[in-house]
Amino acid sequence: QPFLLLSLSKEDLSLIGTIFTFFLFIFLMPKWFNFRWQIRNSWSTLGLNNNTILSNILSFSQGIIFASILLILIFIPLLNSNYIVWLGSLSSEIVINGILLTLGIGFAEEIIFRGWLLEELKLQFGIKVALISQSIVFSLVHIGFKTPLWNTLCTLVGLFILGILCSITRFKDEGSLWGSIGLHGGLVGIWFVLNNGLIDISKEAPGWLVGYGNPYRNPLGSMYGISILIISCIFYFLKFKNKIFKFIK
Repeated sequence: QPFLLLSLSKEDLSLIGTIFTFFLFIFLMPKWFNFRWQIRNSWSTLGLNNNTILSNILSFSQGIIFASILLILIFIPLLNSNYIVWLGSLSSEIVINGILLTLGIGFAEEIIFRGWLLEELKLQFGIKVALISQSIVFSLVHIGFKTPLWNTLCTLVGLFILGILCSITRFKDEGSLWGSIGLHGGLVGIWFVLNNGLIDISKEAPGWLVGYGNPYRNPLGSMYGISILIISCIFYFLKFKNKIFKFIK
C-alpha cells in the first residue's frame, strides 16, 4: 500500500506485490519444511540443488530445447497456410523481456507448483494425488473466468496437461526442478518473443489449431496443442519410466 504514494499503475503495483510475496515465500520455505515436516534440506526437496551446477544447466537447456520443439510442432501446420505472416521485427527490449519471462516465470512458478505444492501434497496424500491436484491448481490460477465457457475449458485442459508434463519432466530428471523450469519458462518466453514482433497470426486462424479467443490466444489451449502435450507426456513416460518409477517410489 505505501507504493500507492508513488502513483504507480495498477499493473505495476500488482507486479511489485507479487515479487514481494514470492521473495517472502522463498525466505520462509526452509523454516516451513523444518517446522512442518522436520526436513532440513529444503532446497534439495524442492529440486534446486540435487545435482551439480553443470548438470542443472544441462537440464535447464534440455527443457528450453524441448519447449522449442513443442512450439515448432504447433506451428508446422501454419507454415504453408495464409494464417501466419513472418514479420521479423525484433527489438532488444523484446528479447530482454523474453529472457526475463523465461527465467522469472519458469523459476517462480515451478518452485511453487512442481516444487513446494507437489512435495506438500505428496507428503500428505501420496504422489498420485499430488500429481493430479497440483496440476488442477496450476490450471485454475492461470485462467480468467470472464472468457466464454469453451475457451475456458480448453485452456484449463491444456494447462492441466502442461502441469502433468512439467511434473513428469521433474520425475525423469530424478527430482531436479531445472528441466521443468526450462520447459515452462521456454514456452512462455519463446512464445512472447514470437508473438511480439516476429510473427503475426491471423484472426481467421482456426481455434483448434492456435487456441480460442482474441486477441490473446494460447496455442496450448487448442485441440492440436492439447494433443501434442498428451503425446509428449506419453513419450516421456515410456522413454524414462524406469527413472520415473525410481523417483516416485
